[in-house]
Amino acid sequence: MQNAVSETTTILLPASKIKEGFNYRRRYDPVKMASLQADIRERGLLQAVTVRQVENGDYQLIAGGRRFKAVSNEFGPDAMIEAKVVLMTDAEATAAMLAENNEREDPSVIEDAEGASRMLGLCNGDRDEAARRLGWSKNKLDRRLAVMNAIPAVRDAYLEDKILVGHVEILAALRKEVQERVIQKILEAPRKVTVEELKKTAEQSLLSLDSAIFDRKDCESCQFNTGHQQTMFDTYFEGARCTNKECYESKTENELDVRRNALTETYQVVRIVRPGENLTVQPVRAVGPKALGDEQAQACRTCGDFGACVSGVPDKLGNVYKDVCFNKTCNDEKAAAYAKSLKDQQKATANLPANDVQAQQSDAGPSEKAASEGVQEQSDSKPVIGSEPRGAIREYREAIWRTIFKMAVVKLPPVQNRALLCALLVNRPSDMDKYGSLEAIKKLGFDFGASLGGPEFLQQFLGLDQGGLSSIMQQLPAHLGVTSSITEICGYLSLLDVHLENYWKVNETFFEILTKVEIDAVCVEIGLADACGKHYVQLKNGSKKDFIKGVLNVEGFEYKGAIPALMRWKK
Repeated sequence: MQNAVSETTTILLPASKIKEGFNYRRRYDPVKMASLQADIRERGLLQAVTVRQVENGDYQLIAGGRRFKAVSNEFGPDAMIEAKVVLMTDAEATAAMLAENNEREDPSVIEDAEGASRMLGLCNGDRDEAARRLGWSKNKLDRRLAVMNAIPAVRDAYLEDKILVGHVEILAALRKEVQERVIQKILEAPRKVTVEELKKTAEQSLLSLDSAIFDRKDCESCQFNTGHQQTMFDTYFEGARCTNKECYESKTENELDVRRNALTETYQVVRIVRPGENLTVQPVRAVGPKALGDEQAQACRTCGDFGACVSGVPDKLGNVYKDVCFNKTCNDEKAAAYAKSLKDQQKATANLPANDVQAQQSDAGPSEKAASEGVQEQSDSKPVIGSEPRGAIREYREAIWRTIFKMAVVKLPPVQNRALLCALLVNRPSDMDKYGSLEAIKKLGFDFGASLGGPEFLQQFLGLDQGGLSSIMQQLPAHLGVTSSITEICGYLSLLDVHLENYWKVNETFFEILTKVEIDAVCVEIGLADACGKHYVQLKNGSKKDFIKGVLNVEGFEYKGAIPALMRWKK
C-alpha cells in the first residue's frame, strides 16, 4: 500500500483508474440500477465512492459499487468520478464494504456469507472478533458461514433467482459431489423442486453410513440402520443409512475429537476446521503457491501458530492436514517478502553480462544455483523472520534468562559488576529483592538480620574490610532490577558479553515443553538430526518420550554450544 495520499482525502479519478473486485457484491436489482443511472445522468454523482490506493498506482473500489457501475455505464471509462481515498487494512476495508452494502441495499445471504468468510480469515479464525468487526451477532455470523459450504454453482443459482435460500442452506450441508449432482437435476427439472422435497432427499444423504468417518461396527446391528429394511420390505432405501441423526452426529464429532487429540503431542495448534473457516488456515510450503522458502518454512515450525487441522467440512470430513499456519496475516507477509526477494534476485541476475551469470552459477552453492534457475530456495537477501513461540516456551525461556542473569553477574569483573550496579540503581532505584540480597550475603559468611534498620546496617558494613565489602557489592546486582523487563535483562546480558552456551544446553525439561514438530525443528537446526543419522526418522515417528531420550543420547554430539534460535537472547 502506498502512502501518496493522506489518511482520508477526496479527489477526482477517471473510471479506468478504479478497479473492482474487492467488493463481493455480484447481484444488483436491475430496476434500481436503471433508476440510479437515470438520476446520475440528470444530476451527476452526488456522493463519492470509497477507494484505497494500491501498489501500481491504481485505486481499489471499497464501497459505492452501484454508483461506480452507473457512472461507468453512462459516461464510459474516461468519466471523472469523485472518490474518497482512505488508508485501510484488509479487515477495515472489508468491514466498511459490508456496512455500506447493508446500508444501501440489502445484500443477498450468499454475498453476506462471502464477505463474512473473508473477514473471518483476516481475524485468524476468531469468530467473536469477526462478528464484532462486522457489527453482527455471533449467531448471524455462524449462520452465514455455514452457507459457505455451498458450491459455486449453488451460490450462482441463488444469485440468478433460480433457487431459494432454503435450497442453498440444505445443499450446503451435503458433500460437494452430491451438491453437483443435485443442483444440476434441480435446474434441469421441468418444475421447481420445493424446499421441503429437497430437505427429505438431503436428510437421507446426510446420514449415509457409507460415508461415515466413525467406526460403524455397532451400526451393523442397530435398529436405526435402514439396511435391515432390504430384507423386510419391497420398497427400501438403497445402501445403509442411519435414521438417528443425533447419534450419527455425536459419533462423528467424537471421531473428529479423537483425530484432533492424536495430533496434540506433535503440533502446537490443532483445530477442527468448520465450513467458512478455510481462509483461517494456510499451508506452510517451501515451494509452490505462497512459498516461504526452505529456511523460513523451517523457522515457522517453532511458531506458536504452527499446527495441523482436522476437516469438519462435509466433503472432506475427517481429513487431516499437517504443517499449516493459523496466522494468515503473518503467513501472507512472509510469503510476500520471500516472493519479493526472489524477484529482486532475478532482476539482479538479469542485469549481469551472460559470462558473469555463468561464472556465478558455476561458483554458486546448491541454494544459489536453484535460485538462479528459478527454483524456490531461501534467498539470502532477506533474513529469516522468526515468529514468537508458544506461551509455555516463552515462560520457560524467560525463567532461564533471569536465572542466568543472577548467576552471571556475580562472576563479572569488578568494573563491569559496578557499572551494572550503577545502571540498575539509576534505572530502578527502589527495585531490590531485600531478602534475596541478605540471603546471598549470609552465604558469604556475613549474617545480618533482616530486622535491622538503616543505621544498624551501616554499622555492620563499616566493620568490614575492603575485601568483605567488595564481596558483598559483587552480589547486589543479581538482586536489583527483579522486575526489569525481559528485554532489559537480555540487553544487559548481551552488553556484558554473557554467552548462553556457558550456562545452558538442550535438556529433557526443555524438550518436554515442546511438541514433536518443535523438537524436530530444533534438532534439524542445531544438527542433532544429522548426528542421529538413519535412526532419526524412526525416533521422530515414535513416541515423544523415546524421541527425547534418543536425541539426548547421541554419541559424539557436542551438546554444549548447540543453542536453538528460539532460546537466544531476544533482541
